[in-house]
Amino acid sequence: MTRLARPLLLLLLTGPTAAALAQQTALAEGRVLVMGVTVAGNKATKERIIVREVLVREGDTLTQTALYERLERSRQNLMNTGLFNTVSVLPVYLDLTHVMVEVSVNERWTIWPSPIFQLADPNFNTWWRTFNRDGDRVNYGGYLYKYNFRGRNETIYLKAQFGYARQFGFRYKVPNVDARQRWGISIGASYTEQAEVTAGTLANRRLLLRRANGPNRNEQKADLEVSLRPSHDVRHFLRAGFVQAAVSDTVLEVAAEYFAGGGGATRFLSIGYGMVWDRRDMRAYPRSGHFAELRIDRLGLGLLDVNAPGITTAYASLKKWWKLGEPVSLAAGLRGKGTLGTPPYYVQEGLGYAHYVRGYEYYVIDGEAFVLGKGNLVVQLLRPRTRRAEFMPAEAFRTLYLALYLNLYADAGRVWDSRYAAANPLAGAWMSGYGAGLDLVTSYDQVVRAEYTLNALGEHGFFLHFTQPF
Repeated sequence: MTRLARPLLLLLLTGPTAAALAQQTALAEGRVLVMGVTVAGNKATKERIIVREVLVREGDTLTQTALYERLERSRQNLMNTGLFNTVSVLPVYLDLTHVMVEVSVNERWTIWPSPIFQLADPNFNTWWRTFNRDGDRVNYGGYLYKYNFRGRNETIYLKAQFGYARQFGFRYKVPNVDARQRWGISIGASYTEQAEVTAGTLANRRLLLRRANGPNRNEQKADLEVSLRPSHDVRHFLRAGFVQAAVSDTVLEVAAEYFAGGGGATRFLSIGYGMVWDRRDMRAYPRSGHFAELRIDRLGLGLLDVNAPGITTAYASLKKWWKLGEPVSLAAGLRGKGTLGTPPYYVQEGLGYAHYVRGYEYYVIDGEAFVLGKGNLVVQLLRPRTRRAEFMPAEAFRTLYLALYLNLYADAGRVWDSRYAAANPLAGAWMSGYGAGLDLVTSYDQVVRAEYTLNALGEHGFFLHFTQPF
């Protein structure tokens, strides 16, 4: 019996009265009745993991417009799981008022012994130009990832990293632990040591201290996070963490207050809450939708504290993408961070690392608080296309994705630093950058950005990045 034969047979046997009543009601309202959802192409992924992301259920009565909107959003939900190369979610009409929904997926490769080749500096240009492509400033090693573990979208990895910073760690993430697939957990731990440490900034350049023999700093971290997904687009997180770290006398001679209280070691517990509202069409390179995030963390609870930071931080981010037509889209983002209390340098971070104003890649602006706004106008140069590469030995690598965009952008941001601003002129000043670039989006969510930027200092240059614009 084919996948569609069973619901069709049920339709015929359900009884003329019920079927006729449903059909008459649907016809009268211009709606269709969903008879069921079928799934094809999943070899490893459990069917319930796929159906969880589909926004229609057996028995739903929907207008044609609502049906197609839900099918498209279902396809986006499934692509954003990161489990599949391609996804199609299509209606199969049994008659004018009855429809089956057929989901077809092509699964990605799930075991990745991926190598680590990671620059120790905040971005490619700093490593290339400031440190003259120094091979000692590179982290290398490997991850052993297992995605979609047990076919339940679980992720587990082991990490062994050498080079600039030695790090060993693991993480196990289960997005669905209950029958309703709403609760999840994530647990991880790591050990890190490195010979060179940033002990401060002068003129917004990092003050780097290197120790010839042995590490300048070592860290042990562990955390447990519980998540709740009450709807397809909203997630809540509650996390608890443990941090223990120590630095050498080399660091303390220059930065006596590297840890709170002036000691050479710190230990503290943390607790935090987070919320994400994610309705992007494509997480790797969004063109429409929105993303909102809120995080509040307390570092130092009083229990087990040794030179604990004793601060509370709040971070918020809001991003919005508008599709003005098939080839053109507009995007805007605003994010900011605030700190209650005075953070020691160990946990102080402003702009110049994960967050930065484009055009200021060579600078680090530390501080307790920052605000950062970004705007993008994106023009599609090469329409997203998927091609089959039959010569590849594994099915998971036979689907190739490629898209190319022209990106026109403008950024602005500011950092507030109550202690070190006198030695760092960019702290307390508004920064801005403008430019144009090309964004290449490829298979497995890889993004390469080549940009030419002019900043408010009159400086300009070519920058290379390996993440989405924001």
